[in-house]
Amino acid sequence: MKSADQALIVIAAVIFTGFGAWFLIKPAALGGIGIEVSGPSARTDIRATYGGFELGVAAFLFWCASRGDWHHVGLVAATLCVAGFGVGRGVGILLEGGATAFMWSLLAVEAVYTACAVWCLTRAPAG
Repeated sequence: MKSADQALIVIAAVIFTGFGAWFLIKPAALGGIGIEVSGPSARTDIRATYGGFELGVAAFLFWCASRGDWHHVGLVAATLCVAGFGVGRGVGILLEGGATAFMWSLLAVEAVYTACAVWCLTRAPAG
């Protein structure tokens, strides 16, 4: 299971890197999904939250992936982060009464990733 664990950690790290870099460089991109970017403070907060935080999570996951003794911790962290996005997105879709195809696609990716990661976590002992 170690190779599957490592692969799932790297997949999450790459996704966090992509979104983090994108929003650090171009915070107004969130306007494409309906999030208003109204001024310098909004752009700064987007860079911090959607950019810097995601890049920090990615760095941690890459570090975990590079150390065999940290694969379990990395997979737990990646699973909780991705599942958290999925739960938040799912609750939002339910409360808002629907979503765009893009939101549904993200939810599907989050659900599939979480299911695969939980399967790996329950199949092999920690360590």
